[in-house]
Amino acid sequence: MVTWLTPDYGRVVTAVKGACRPKSAFLGQYDLFYTCDLLFYRRERDGVHAIRECVPRELREPLRQRWRHVVAATYLCDLTARAVPIQQEAADLFALLSQTLDRLSHAPETNLRALLLWYETHLLRHVGLLPDLRTCPHCHPSERMWLRFSLPSGRLTCPHLAKSQPGESTLALHRAVRSLFMLLADAPQFETAAQILADKKNDNQANLLLGLSRFLGMFMVFHLEVPSAVRRVTWETLDTTPAQRPA
Repeated sequence: MVTWLTPDYGRVVTAVKGACRPKSAFLGQYDLFYTCDLLFYRRERDGVHAIRECVPRELREPLRQRWRHVVAATYLCDLTARAVPIQQEAADLFALLSQTLDRLSHAPETNLRALLLWYETHLLRHVGLLPDLRTCPHCHPSERMWLRFSLPSGRLTCPHLAKSQPGESTLALHRAVRSLFMLLADAPQFETAAQILADKKNDNQANLLLGLSRFLGMFMVFHLEVPSAVRRVTWETLDTTPAQRPA
């Protein structure tokens, strides 16, 4: 059973019969993180389609030599599979994932944490769940460094517009973390965001990335219902060195 992300049909599942036989026509034709030309017969009854042909186009072999990049790629594929609806057009998400996997494969110097946050931000945009972090001049003056964000409404709280509901989930968001989020959201290519981050030479950049990671993690758990453990293990694994265990 193989799950694919396609530009025209979104997430599809195919049954590859006889894939492990010694003389199977599908041996070596597909693997994790491959981009392939796929021919399959659509079946509406059970949602599992029959594959006819599969030809690899992009193998991304360098990923097999860098385990941290494989961890990042695995998380991005899992997140995308959970967020994309079955059999709905997903050309933008297909292009986003392909672009990100290509960078993981061919750019070993990539800042993996910044890349994951950039991808999560644009995935939320494509599925229509991008947080609204526009500030209000009455409720969020420039001297106020800590802002209040409402998870249910997906925006900063404005008491003069609408009062918070009893028990509404809110969290504190630093203005610098908000600025970093806006930077990533406005960068259509990760290269643009990476250049801006490098030009800033901010000594607190690691803390800002951590703050944004926590914010996006809580937001996605609330709206996408993705397991928080998967994301937490990914970030802990990226922080692991050969001489130490995950935090």
